[in-house]
Amino acid sequence: MTTSLNPFDPDIESVARAFAERAAAAPDEALSRWRADTVSLSPVQRATGARLAASQLNWQAKAALGGSSPGSALLADWESDRLRAPYVPQLPLLTTRQTYAYCAGIVLQRGTPGAINALKQGRMILLGLRRETSTLANRGRGVYDDHIVVLNGGDGLRTARVFPACTEPGAQYSQRAAPKGTGRVDARYNDVIYKHAEGFDMNGDGIKEVGRLRAGTYFFGEKPKGHLKARAFQATRTQTAERDTDGDGRFNALDPSRIDPTTVGTTMYIHRGGTQASGNTWSAGCQTIPNDVYPRFLASMGQMSSFHYVLVDGY
Repeated sequence: MTTSLNPFDPDIESVARAFAERAAAAPDEALSRWRADTVSLSPVQRATGARLAASQLNWQAKAALGGSSPGSALLADWESDRLRAPYVPQLPLLTTRQTYAYCAGIVLQRGTPGAINALKQGRMILLGLRRETSTLANRGRGVYDDHIVVLNGGDGLRTARVFPACTEPGAQYSQRAAPKGTGRVDARYNDVIYKHAEGFDMNGDGIKEVGRLRAGTYFFGEKPKGHLKARAFQATRTQTAERDTDGDGRFNALDPSRIDPTTVGTTMYIHRGGTQASGNTWSAGCQTIPNDVYPRFLASMGQMSSFHYVLVDGY
């Protein structure tokens, strides 16, 4: 018997839980019900259900599912999904329940055990969803095309408050954009509105490279005295950065020596940025939220002074 799902607001978490509970004892029945329950879901909803279900499978369930070709194929597909960058839809989704389920699925799939435990215990955590953007975009001033989501499962609330964010630096902070003669240090940066140089020279070419926070899980606490005259948050342990060593505005495997595990320390904060109307994110690698919505972000945090932050590279 299949679950009757509300087409407007399907209870994806219940579908995932039912599959995980049935998989060990009755794998064929679980697979049949899974197909029936998910056939009408959207691709985002189906991916969410898969992440939620996969996170609940114990070794007995995996062994039982692996005993058949359909079960093995499903497990292989779910493992492949874990290795791929997730699709990031425009958030929030139609309902709070769907938004929370989507974000929880990402945390369960990609967070550290500490972050996963915090989520399961209903503690507040933050999820950063990054859509890669060139540092040269918007004349180097950054773009608010990422999301930071405040997840709160306390007291059964299960809320997901979504805020526009920038998780990558703008080229306005790159030494390559600095004036040199009648041009710039790097001609590719001629259109950038230069502010000042930040970063670290990773490859010894004499140019400091801007960096972004590498995807992963970090633990943040309240930053003493705040930042930019407002409340802000700082990692409690050394962060890992990626640096644009070839200067093309992107952070990828084409950048020699791009991984910087030490020099950034804990200086990639979460803090307020310029307003959305200003067109400037103020990010030199920090996670910034527009000043016009920052009060709502702080209100959603309440008095919480420490939390896990799970940052994911999506598309």
